[in-house]
Amino acid sequence: MRKIWVSLLIVILYRFPAQAEQRLLEDVIEEVNPAVVSIAVDVNETEQALGAGIIISADGYIVTNAHVMENAQKIMVQTADGEKFSAGLVGKDEKTDIALLKVDKPLNLEAGHFGDSDTIRVGNQVFAIGNPFGLGNSVSLGIISAKERDIEKGPYDNFLQTDAAINQGNSGGPLFNMDGKIIGMSTAIFSMDGQNAGVGFATPSNVITWVVNRLKQQGKVVRGWLGIGVKSVRAKDETNNSVLIISSMVENSPAAQAGLKVGDKIISLGRVPLKNPRLFSLEVGKLLPDTEVPVEVSRDGQSIKTKILIKAAPEENNEKETDDNDKKVIKSFEELGLDKYKIGKAAEFPTLGFSAYYDELKRELAVVSVMPDSEAEQKGMKIGDRIRTVNDKQIFGIEDMQVKIKQPANNKVTFLLKDGEGEYSVSLNVKAE
Repeated sequence: MRKIWVSLLIVILYRFPAQAEQRLLEDVIEEVNPAVVSIAVDVNETEQALGAGIIISADGYIVTNAHVMENAQKIMVQTADGEKFSAGLVGKDEKTDIALLKVDKPLNLEAGHFGDSDTIRVGNQVFAIGNPFGLGNSVSLGIISAKERDIEKGPYDNFLQTDAAINQGNSGGPLFNMDGKIIGMSTAIFSMDGQNAGVGFATPSNVITWVVNRLKQQGKVVRGWLGIGVKSVRAKDETNNSVLIISSMVENSPAAQAGLKVGDKIISLGRVPLKNPRLFSLEVGKLLPDTEVPVEVSRDGQSIKTKILIKAAPEENNEKETDDNDKKVIKSFEELGLDKYKIGKAAEFPTLGFSAYYDELKRELAVVSVMPDSEAEQKGMKIGDRIRTVNDKQIFGIEDMQVKIKQPANNKVTFLLKDGEGEYSVSLNVKAE
């Protein structure tokens, strides 16, 4: 009997080895603190912006927030031991609010080490080091409160949320895990008065490393581009999962040239995750331009496989988007330079909130008016838009249109429309007459 108990004890010890003792927090902080710098940016003769930064290489590369560098005339960096150096801007990416600096002379600086932000979990302890109110390196402790936060700061929002204290001056400072690995960079706070309220946001380390590599190589970030908009819809099957549908498409874009269409359900696109539209766009941006990626979509229940040639996203400077406030508000179809009476009489569709005429030559409807505050207006339908199909079916006249919308499934009608930017789809509820 005694021998049996000894054997069992040996097996248990072998299967469950003792875990390594966790390092003291103060030891970890002491080790990583030299990799954090304070940053002072002269904006003009009287204004100065304060922030923090992360030394990422011994030869003087430092990463911080792009908004800290706004209108920068002179950049000064101060290390944890008080040494001051001037630095230059290598490049910045406004869309992720990341900037890369380089000190003017080679130095043997102590660099931080990045961890894998994808492995961090809600509830994990973290600590932030920054330069709050210009006081110099200060440490605050907290946990990861949430992941993949969209705070409407930019098109590629994907923030870690933490309750570690983050205040003005912390921007650009690192967020560490308990092993001393950088898993994020303090970027924004949610606050009514500008002070810490326990809701801070950090850019994930995996986003930082990708952007920094592009800034080092090119001084800017060139993203992959498909030329489509996507939306998430609930799958009509037992899984009840969401799927991504192509909701709009730019003419002659990579997606259009590959034969994709508005309404296609995306089954796969290389290794890009299809979790939600925002993260899909973020990952598409990481695709290298001029490379082919396999794509599979579902159309009318049929699987279509092809390849898509990724192109570089249009340069913001060359194709700057017009601010909505600057756009001319079109109040009538005639303002488009067209005379609707030469083509056909307009018909009203009150159950859908718009009126349109039928173009015999193109076999499509042209929107003449959209009711204010209607669902059609809220979903982007505009005067001058062309209706290509109704519920994936071609339209053969006003009467045909009236028949198609009379008794639709689930009282919904889906339109494929075309405007100056390309094709897009809109689903409208049919109201009772």
